[in-house]
Amino acid sequence: MELLSKEEIDQSESQYSFTKLVEKCSPPVYKFCRSLTYSKEDADDLFQETFLSAFEQQTKLLQSDNPQSFLFCITLYLWKSIKRKYARRNKIAPFEPVQDNIISTLNTENDFIKQEEIDMVRHLVTLLPEKYKVPILLYYTIDLSVGEIAKVMKIPVGTVKSRLFKARKIIEKELEDTQHEK
Repeated sequence: MELLSKEEIDQSESQYSFTKLVEKCSPPVYKFCRSLTYSKEDADDLFQETFLSAFEQQTKLLQSDNPQSFLFCITLYLWKSIKRKYARRNKIAPFEPVQDNIISTLNTENDFIKQEEIDMVRHLVTLLPEKYKVPILLYYTIDLSVGEIAKVMKIPVGTVKSRLFKARKIIEKELEDTQHEK
């Protein structure tokens, strides 16, 4: 029977800790990926890239005060990189995305109206400038506190509160404008 060296023991403990962290943080990170991308396929890719990057940085991740926040930072950074790459490619060869959230069978008029309002709010959130969109997504889809959002985005708490307030006002105004048009 071979004895394990100190490095091998440390490495196996680190892998165990990383595995536990992945199990604990996967659902909220995936939910955040879905919120950012609005597409299952893109969310799957972003999720995979996030944890690949996290694995490569696992010593930093495991030493972090808030590993979940660290994972959100990685996700946000990767998403921004993907958006920049997409924007560059779209300038060269633009294309129209296919709407993947087609409404299934709706039984009543109320269900249809409710679904229409949800789609309208989603659409308005996608139109928000990035500095407003990200805090809204983190706050309402991931249920992060204002302090946690400040850590993820590396901005002051007051700025997060201000951006959440402004984003809500923008969405509210747009909803009122569309109601008056009807």
